[in-house]
Amino acid sequence: MKTRIRNIFSCVLSSVLLSVGVLSGCGESDPRSDEFAQILEDYDNSGSEEWDSYDPATTIQISGWLDESCVKNLMAFLANEYPNYNFKYRYISKDSYEYIIDSELSSKTATDVVMMTPSMAKKHAKNRYIEDVSAYCDNFTDKGKEAFMYGNREYAVPSTSDFQCIFYNKEIMQKSNQKLPLSFDGFLDLCDHLQNEMGIKPLSAGLKDSDKVADTALALLASGYLATDEGKKFGSKIAYGQTTFLMEIRPYMYKWQNMCIHKVYTRSMCIMDDTAAIEEFASGKSFMYMGGLSDYNRIKEANPDIKLGTMALSSETIGRAVLIGGCNCGFAVNSFTPNKQMAMDVVSKIATVDGQRALWSDRQGSQTYLKNVVFDNPEEFDEIRSLTSTDRVVMPWNEWGSHSSQIYEVFGRELQKVVLGEQSVEVAFWVIDDEVKQILRED
Repeated sequence: MKTRIRNIFSCVLSSVLLSVGVLSGCGESDPRSDEFAQILEDYDNSGSEEWDSYDPATTIQISGWLDESCVKNLMAFLANEYPNYNFKYRYISKDSYEYIIDSELSSKTATDVVMMTPSMAKKHAKNRYIEDVSAYCDNFTDKGKEAFMYGNREYAVPSTSDFQCIFYNKEIMQKSNQKLPLSFDGFLDLCDHLQNEMGIKPLSAGLKDSDKVADTALALLASGYLATDEGKKFGSKIAYGQTTFLMEIRPYMYKWQNMCIHKVYTRSMCIMDDTAAIEEFASGKSFMYMGGLSDYNRIKEANPDIKLGTMALSSETIGRAVLIGGCNCGFAVNSFTPNKQMAMDVVSKIATVDGQRALWSDRQGSQTYLKNVVFDNPEEFDEIRSLTSTDRVVMPWNEWGSHSSQIYEVFGRELQKVVLGEQSVEVAFWVIDDEVKQILRED
């Protein structure tokens, strides 16, 4: 089994290094090659021997980018529903998840069930690497079904909704004698007060994951420029190479830059993962934590007594904040698994009310896309309930075309370098546009 896994990642590494060579030129090296070499080494030494203890004929393997602690209720639910099956979850870092799954599906070595983003599902449905699961999606809303639809058929069963929000410590808020900010300027004023007057770090965030950097910038843009008539056209224009980020997005980045100027974002955050950021926040060393809904349970487990509240990143217009997220995860069946019927059974069970409740239990604050089913979220989410019950939860990158995930990755990675002080915002956008041009050219 270890040899098989090494072969998979050797294939991934080769394909990635080839693409790096194309982008960088034969005579130049690219530091990203070292990153993917490290991915291979990490997986080669990741204790894969434990997979050998399972009978493949009765074992369902699920791959995903969520930490194992974020799928505990789902795995417990499946184990209870199918006591004769063994269930094994394999976590892959989101930074490398799509590269690895793409390689495994194309080489017919993927796990039985695979978590999919909407763009991944469409890509692999087109390649016929994943199964049509439309029979299990009849009870989902159009929004849930359309996320994973290709050719009027559904290729992944939707998970519950997800979004990025800010968790804050109500006790620190009370001690500060401040009020929740209603505007972005008010948000910065609050952060300045906490740092300068109280000596408390305003925000914890695992910016080692460049997605977090991208999400904050997009949240500000989506509640500002991207919500205008002209801004709403950006997604389709970038998908067809008809505009650039430098031309259209750069002029509206001043609010995000202020996150760095006011030291809400700092260099040290870029070496901090979600686990470390949650520990810092839960211990009271910071006022806010920026994360996803699966982090709610992790915060409460780290400090059961913490008094939590939630808020969106405030917009420049009072009352027009949005949350970045939506239907971002589905469960697909690998077309080449020898356990296809078992895998289909499992995915069909995830599509039930009980299956969706298990998913919700892993990320409270979310909602199912099943029709006429509503889960009662904890009171900690009351302050953003009006946003989650309207259309103010958005994924702007969904409009960026079939390569949206690649463009989104580049966007976050280059802005992360700005936080690190390695390049200016202007240089970041030159690089983003250059890489987007290369991505679209390869299509």
